[in-house]
Amino acid sequence: MAFKTLQASVKVLLLLSVCSHVISVKKTAATFIREKCECVKEARAVQWRKITDFTIILKNPLCNKVQIKLQLSNKEVCLNPESKQGTKLQRCWQKINFNPQRKKVCLKIKKNAPKRPKKL
Repeated sequence: MAFKTLQASVKVLLLLSVCSHVISVKKTAATFIREKCECVKEARAVQWRKITDFTIILKNPLCNKVQIKLQLSNKEVCLNPESKQGTKLQRCWQKINFNPQRKKVCLKIKKNAPKRPKKL
């Protein structure tokens, strides 16, 4: 009789340990997500006049970084979001409240040229 209760308790312990192992494996597997960023190769800068359109993709569960896709006259290029041009586009995009109809405003950004003194 004592042997059967010992055997039953060993089975219960074994079952509990297997269940806890399965649960912990599922938790760790769920936290690992392979990144699927669209932009793998990024340019530092592109001439403003060549940009016809742009798309800013914010961080999401599939990609842990901001992505800026530029549509040029003949191809599509990704821009480094941390570059000077990338931060200007992101700031402008925020200023226009993410309105896609006003995107062209952001493409009219000019370099900050020094102001010329007025002639008298």
